[in-house]
Amino acid sequence: MKEFTLLTGATGLLGQYLLRDLLARGLRVAVVARPSKTLDARSRVDAIMSRWDRIEGRYLSRPVVLTGDLSSPGLGISREERIWLEKNCRAVVHNAASLSFTTGGPRTEEPWLGNVGGTTNLTSLARELDIPRFHHVSTAYTCGLRTGTVYETESNLGQKFGNDYEESKLEAENIVRDAGFPESPTFFRPAIIVGDSRTSYTSTYHGFYTPLRVMASFMPMMQGMPPIPESMWMMALGLQGNESKNLVPVDWVSKVIAHIVSKDYWHGRTYHLTPANRVLVQEIAAVTKQAIIAQYAKEKRIRKTQPQSSQVLESLANEFRQQMETYSAYWRDDPDFDASNTLEAASELLCPNVDTAMLRRLCEFALRENFGWPRPIMQAPEFDVATKFAPADAALKVSGWTEQKDECCIDFEVSGPGGGNWSVWAEGREPRVGFPQPGKGPHVRTSSQALMQISRGRLTAKKAFQTGQLIVSKGEGDPYEAVQVIHKMFFQQEIVS
Repeated sequence: MKEFTLLTGATGLLGQYLLRDLLARGLRVAVVARPSKTLDARSRVDAIMSRWDRIEGRYLSRPVVLTGDLSSPGLGISREERIWLEKNCRAVVHNAASLSFTTGGPRTEEPWLGNVGGTTNLTSLARELDIPRFHHVSTAYTCGLRTGTVYETESNLGQKFGNDYEESKLEAENIVRDAGFPESPTFFRPAIIVGDSRTSYTSTYHGFYTPLRVMASFMPMMQGMPPIPESMWMMALGLQGNESKNLVPVDWVSKVIAHIVSKDYWHGRTYHLTPANRVLVQEIAAVTKQAIIAQYAKEKRIRKTQPQSSQVLESLANEFRQQMETYSAYWRDDPDFDASNTLEAASELLCPNVDTAMLRRLCEFALRENFGWPRPIMQAPEFDVATKFAPADAALKVSGWTEQKDECCIDFEVSGPGGGNWSVWAEGREPRVGFPQPGKGPHVRTSSQALMQISRGRLTAKKAFQTGQLIVSKGEGDPYEAVQVIHKMFFQQEIVS
């Protein structure tokens, strides 16, 4: 039976939360990710999971990590990864997206390349591999420049668009609808995603954060000058201030999506992930200004002065307008989004109210983190399990398994830094280590910390099994067989005092 759900965009903001929440729902997850300039795909994902370990105060399960790129046909994955997906993947959660807000750009560039090209490549692969379920993360703003009430059941109504991002996301939805999946696809349309409702955490600083980021960039050249008034903030964008926006915290969006994905009954619908209460643009502008004043006052970079001339302020406003031009349509007044399906499917998951206090916290976080620059250096895990499977040959030969059986297999699910999903098996007398093979033998759940302790001679596999640090399930016969193999695999390492 196919057990895995393939998640795209796992290294982005929403993807980080979906990774945590899908795993928390008991789903077995695989992700496809690109290497960065400094880290391979698996290390990037492990860094994200290690952060969740620290926040949750416990070791979380790790996903299977595939190295690929949605812009490439077949996602650019290896033949081995393709075969594994075909045997083990039953669903896709397509979250990856380009957030470029350009207008009138060539279709060979973003956002068309990622949103349309990437979706085309992914749906083609899913159909080729006979993956029946497809969950697509879109945006509420596929409605374009429509006004009034926008219903979840609506899609193509001949609407005009404020930017290429909106149009490319609607086209991506159409690609999914036309792909011919045996099960009706599910669509999620979140509004404007902001940081975590409790911690204010974010890893991206576009959209809502853009005016804050642009105004903050002006501050070094504004020594002795007051910040741009919020009225000029709005005038520069052609706004009155009474426009309202739908802001939704990333943690809530993720929890709703994970909830619906985990419940078969709710599949096949379209969901608007929008708040009960909208936020006025003038309130966003006021909080933005106040946050900048507070931050730079702490740094003693603002001095009390006489108001500047209208000419000086107008010059600053023009600069601001140029920097914000791409986002002008983004700040228009939102329509009313019907969310009947979401309220029915996730009635117990109410959207936190994005009030003035939360807006202030979101701005303070962005300023404190300097909008994510420079990025923190990711440290390699203390114990990388993948590199410790080298003694598998010796372990299998001495275990007695290969002497009694032509084929044996242990499926590993290792939580914690350096963890992941693998199987160790023997074909005849030949040992193999590779992608998980669920259902072919005992399923072992443990942590990288426990395996490190076993490897260093500080813990026996038997003791780990007896104390619940090593859990063996789904296997036939005596689970101690698997425990003995694990001990021999990892005890082959040099004992460190």
